[in-house]
Amino acid sequence: MADRRPNIILFMCDQLRFDALGCYGNRQIHTPHIDSLARNGSTFDNHFVQNPVCSPSRCTVLTGRYPKNHGTRDNGIPLRDSEITLAEVLRDSGYRTAAIGKMHITPQFVPKEDEQEDWPEDNYGFDIIHTTCDCKTGEYLNWLKEASPKDYEEVKMQGERKAKEDRASAADKDTGGPPQVYPSGIQPCYHQSHWIADRMIDLIEGAGTDRPFFAYCSFVDPHHPFDPPKPYGDMYDPDALDAPCRMEGELIDKPPHFRKALAARGFSNERYDYRKLTDHQWGQIKAAYYGMITLIDDNIGRILHALKEKGMEKDTLILFTNDHGELLGDHGLLFKGPFHYDCLIKAPMIIKWPGVVPQGSRYSQVTEHVDIMPTLLEYAGVRPPYGVQGCSMAPILRGDKGAGKEYAMTEFNCYDWGLSVKTLTGRDYKLTYYAGEGFGELYDRNQDPEEFRNLWEDESYGAVKAYMIKKLMDRIIETEDPLPLRIGKY
Repeated sequence: MADRRPNIILFMCDQLRFDALGCYGNRQIHTPHIDSLARNGSTFDNHFVQNPVCSPSRCTVLTGRYPKNHGTRDNGIPLRDSEITLAEVLRDSGYRTAAIGKMHITPQFVPKEDEQEDWPEDNYGFDIIHTTCDCKTGEYLNWLKEASPKDYEEVKMQGERKAKEDRASAADKDTGGPPQVYPSGIQPCYHQSHWIADRMIDLIEGAGTDRPFFAYCSFVDPHHPFDPPKPYGDMYDPDALDAPCRMEGELIDKPPHFRKALAARGFSNERYDYRKLTDHQWGQIKAAYYGMITLIDDNIGRILHALKEKGMEKDTLILFTNDHGELLGDHGLLFKGPFHYDCLIKAPMIIKWPGVVPQGSRYSQVTEHVDIMPTLLEYAGVRPPYGVQGCSMAPILRGDKGAGKEYAMTEFNCYDWGLSVKTLTGRDYKLTYYAGEGFGELYDRNQDPEEFRNLWEDESYGAVKAYMIKKLMDRIIETEDPLPLRIGKY
């Protein structure tokens, strides 16, 4: 590790698929700036989230702890004040800390002016706060009202429509086109992603040399609604993009909630009958989704340019990831939920720090979101607090062949669905166990990377299934909460 302490930027995108980036093999999308991070840094090919839902995943990143232990097991549950966050630890060690963009560590869609209104007194460790959310409220909307009244009216409408659409029953959903795909007439310079980048650039330009900064820079997109402004909304041809990954009849051997979700009988707030969508409409969704990602990429490019202009590029560690993925029509489904396909739980993981992190390297070791906090703390020269459950990825980057994990564990505890789920993912197999149910999922990741064939009932895989269940039980026990700290023998 270098002697100096780096500035740290943690980039996060909401609902970004790992394979929706050029550096992860996508030849149709335009993401040159994110790709440059991978080209000049290191990329992880088997990194997994601990929950495919926004709040639990974000709280895992900030605490280095599994959702079952930090307590935010689903959206709508605020992170406990007693949890120690990455920002708190870095602030206590001399960093200036900033929260910019979507945090979602407390509930959204409740009456409040700003996202952080119900944060604890210490603001989860953040000194500087510029937040916004899915419904585009908070500081961003207040700023836009003064900056561009015309764009303000449209964005305000977009946010209100988003909240209404998410609350609507299946019968009341907008079915006039593909789900939550809308044209946007706002100027790109007044878009949420541009505003987030502006706040990040302000931080860079105002940074001094007296102490390093940590910025959690979190873009709201490409989370639905899918509404990129021009030219991004027209950038991709819906009929020229690859069709979703799906196979006729593939949900027959899946648990029943897969088929319910397909027919708008699920329990999430995104209930649409996906059977009615045409190939062109699936293409419209993907084109809008890709447009939102390219808009983010352009704004990350602006941030990287500001770092270079300030002469801070070599002194800044950048980590790029997501909170979870997006189904995007794969297997006939959209959005997210208790469907632990790779497109939902596998995450992009790119780390760049010139002169310290290897340039252009790729790693196949299994890593997890709980590992982000201890990784950043190691590079900052700070010991993780007791209770952090992840492992630093720095040994992998230093060439330790034995570093990394055998399996990643992903959880889903959503009482709307009535499901309590644990998934164990390794290089060869993935197993999903549903508590109290007779069904489950088992996939051969080498022979069936698309996860079309569920092997749970296949007797020829009985030994593999039993082995994976044992490994999952081991992992559940091993990851029980180590807090509070034992301070005596008796």
